[in-house]
Amino acid sequence: MPRRSVHAVIALLLLGAPPAHAGVAAFRLSEVVTASPTGDPAARYVELEAIGDGCLFPSTVVRVYGPDGASMGDAMPYASTTCFTDGTFLLFATAEAQSVYMTAADTSVVPALPLAAGQLCLVSSTTRYDCVRWGPITTPVHDLFAPADDTSAPAPPGGFALARVADVNVVSTDWRVETPTPRGPNDGTPWDPGDAGVDATPTDASGDASGTPDAASGEDAASSVDAAQVDANDRFLDLDPRGGAVCGCGAGAQRGAVSAVLAALILISLRRRRRPYR
Repeated sequence: MPRRSVHAVIALLLLGAPPAHAGVAAFRLSEVVTASPTGDPAARYVELEAIGDGCLFPSTVVRVYGPDGASMGDAMPYASTTCFTDGTFLLFATAEAQSVYMTAADTSVVPALPLAAGQLCLVSSTTRYDCVRWGPITTPVHDLFAPADDTSAPAPPGGFALARVADVNVVSTDWRVETPTPRGPNDGTPWDPGDAGVDATPTDASGDASGTPDAASGEDAASSVDAAQVDANDRFLDLDPRGGAVCGCGAGAQRGAVSAVLAALILISLRRRRRPYR
């Protein structure tokens, strides 16, 4: 049973209430989208996931904080106590987000979300049950289960989601940027700007950024090309935790990149065969 559900059940047992439905502790933040692919902040959504049978109350809100910890606004999704079963995804999405991401929402009431840096929490009465932070944060806002975690996740670019992929109560570990998957498991394509390309000017073995062969070290032009290409290959084959090369591009672009790497490897092999032994 998930840790949050265990806490909720224990609390209910201590109070003598039947554990048929837990409270807000049975929910966690799942995805946050701050803008559309064109950068429109009106197309935003917040997704919750039920990790046990639980209920949300009229006092339950999703609350936004600035990087300095100041409250910036909130939204109260339900006017009366509403209960959900384990595994339910709840989507709070603006009308613009529903149109862009072609999905229906449980409510269109969503507070404004900061783009570059912000914090979002699931709050009920005075208790923050779950929080996520993105971008540079000066004053972290903590939740009930991670009172000492000050880490943050990257700010998601427009059209991408900040998605939960773990639940160890460390924001930088629990969250990553990937393609949106509203109303479903967070199994989108990871976004990794480090794989966007290779350095324009390779460095040689001596650290010379010009790429010119270093006569003193005995390095020739072919070995400089080999080193630069190996570095490029390593960058492309940077694997994401779920398996497969990390790439924020389409399938056609991925096939083209793989072909380019294979061609480069063949070229390196031919050059090495031609190179005389020393």
